Amino acid sequence: MTDETTLTILLIEDNPGDARYIREILREATELSERTADADTGTGGSVGAEQITRERVERVEPTVIRESRLEPGVERLRSDHPDVVLLDLDLPDSTGLDTLSTMLDQAEETPVVVLTGLRDRQTGMEALRRGADEYLVKDEINADILTRSIFHTMERNEQERQLRQQREQLAALNQLNSVVQDITAAVLRQSSREEIERLVCERLAETESYLFAWVGGVERGNPEVNVRAEAGTDGYLDEIDVTYDDSDTGKGPAGKAIQTKEVQVANDIPDNPDFEPWQEHAEKYGIQSSAAIPVVHEGILYGVLNVYSARPDAFGGEEREVIGTLGNIVGHAIAAIERKEALISDNVVEIEFEIRNIFDSLGGGSGAGTITLDRTIRVDEDHFLTYGSADEEGRETLQKVVEALPSWDSVSEVGERDGMTRFSVRLTDPPVVTLVASQGGRVREAKIEDGDYRVVVHLPQSADVRRVVDGVQEAYPDARVIAQRHTTRAEHSDGAANPLDHLTERQRSVLESAFYGGFFEWPRESSGKEIAETLGISAPTFTQHMRAAEQKIMSSLLGE
Repeated sequence: MTDETTLTILLIEDNPGDARYIREILREATELSERTADADTGTGGSVGAEQITRERVERVEPTVIRESRLEPGVERLRSDHPDVVLLDLDLPDSTGLDTLSTMLDQAEETPVVVLTGLRDRQTGMEALRRGADEYLVKDEINADILTRSIFHTMERNEQERQLRQQREQLAALNQLNSVVQDITAAVLRQSSREEIERLVCERLAETESYLFAWVGGVERGNPEVNVRAEAGTDGYLDEIDVTYDDSDTGKGPAGKAIQTKEVQVANDIPDNPDFEPWQEHAEKYGIQSSAAIPVVHEGILYGVLNVYSARPDAFGGEEREVIGTLGNIVGHAIAAIERKEALISDNVVEIEFEIRNIFDSLGGGSGAGTITLDRTIRVDEDHFLTYGSADEEGRETLQKVVEALPSWDSVSEVGERDGMTRFSVRLTDPPVVTLVASQGGRVREAKIEDGDYRVVVHLPQSADVRRVVDGVQEAYPDARVIAQRHTTRAEHSDGAANPLDHLTERQRSVLESAFYGGFFEWPRESSGKEIAETLGISAPTFTQHMRAAEQKIMSSLLGE
C-alpha cells in the first residue's frame, strides 16, 4: 500500500480503452472508500484506526496503478504492495488461466479479482477453483458491482488471513510448549553449558514453526555478539554482524535484548527499519519474524537466544510469553552447572576484600571481639544460611550486625565449642553472597575482628571478576580489594578426588548444614528436624537427602 489512507489497486490490463473504462467506473464508485472504511472498522476488518478511516472516506478516488503486461505487473505487486489486483487474463506476454496461475504464485495474501472479457462459465469456475477471489466480466459490471466485489474480496481475504494466522499461532504454541517441556527435562541431564545451548537450538530448529536458532554470547569490552551454538542456520550467520552497541547492527532484536534483558521481537522484517542491516540477507532465507530471548539468571546475562520464523506475525501474545521462559530455564541450568564446576574445579580466582570498621558503613557505632563466618550455604533462590562462631565480645557485636544489615534476618545459637559460641544466620538476598553465587563462586572465609571486616571469595576462572568487584563496592562503598590472585583450592591441592563432587546441589547443602549445624556432634547440637526447618524442608526430605549423600560418599571412599 503506497499510502495508509489510500486504497491502492493494481490494474493489469493491456487494452487502453478497457483500462479507461475501469478507471471511470472506479471514479464513479464513491461508495468504494466508504465500504473499504467499513471493512477497517466493521465485522471483517482488522486494519483501520478511526483517523485513517475518516481520511480514506474523504479520499474518494483510490490510487490505481496500471501495467499492460504480466511481468511488469508482478514487479509492481512486489514493490508497491497493493490492496487488491484487478487482472485481465489475456495479455501480450501471457494468456488464459496461465496468467492467473502466475499471478497467484506471487500474490501470496493479496486478493486477485479476475476482470476479463471472457464470458466463459467453465473458465470462470476454473479460475475460482485455482484461487481467484472473484471472476468478473467487463461488459457486465458497473460501479456498484465492482465496489461490492472489491469490498467482499478484501473482507473475505482478511478473515481468511486472520484464521490462517490463528491456526499457525496455535500450531506454533502447541509445538513450542512441547519443545519447552522437552528442553526443561533435557537440560537437567546435560553436563556442560555447551551441550545445553546446542540442545536448545536443535530442538527449536526441528519444529515446523521456526526456521533456525542460535545462541550468542558477549564479552566485556567487545560490542560484537559471538556465536556460541547454532542449528539450522545453513550459513545465515556467516555473512552478518550483530552487535549490542549504538550502531545500526546493535538496534536489532539481539542487541536490544542484551541491553534491556527483555524479550525483543521484530515482525514484518522486510519493512522493519530496525532490521534494515540484515533485510536483504534475511529475504534470501525467507525470514519474516525474529525473536531474541535474553538468557538470564538472577540478573546475570549468559547470552541471547535468537529464533527466526517464516511467519510475518510470529512471537505474539502467548507465544512470546512461552518462548520467553526459555531464557530463564536455560539461564538457571547454566548457572547450576557453573556453580557445580566452581565447586569441583581446582583452579579459582581468589579476591580478598577489606572494610575498615564496617560499622561506619552501617551508620555508626563500633564492635569488639571476633566473629568468624565459616560456611555459607544456599537454601533456595533468595535465601542462604551462614554458619560461624563468635567469642564472648563478638556475640554482642554479632547482634549489632544482624540489626544493622537488612539482609541478615535472624541469628540462632547452635552450641558451644572451645570457648566459642557457634551460630547460624539466615540471610535473604544478601548482595555480596548473591552476586558471588550468581557467578558460580562462593565466600571462602569471612571474619569481623574488632569491627574490621575481611572477606575472601573464590570464583571460577570464567567468572566476570570486574562485575563482582563493582557489585561489592556498590553495596559497601568503603570496601577495597587488598588481594586478587589465581590459586588452587587447598582442599583439592593434593590431587585426591573429592567425595562431595558426586552429590547433587541439594544433597550437598543438606550435608553441609548438618555438619556445621552440629548434627554430627555428640551429643547432637541440632536434630534432623531442626536442620530441616532451617532449610525450609520436611524432616523426611532431610533424611532422604542425608542418606543419599552418605551412601554416595561411602561408595566413593569404600567402593572398588
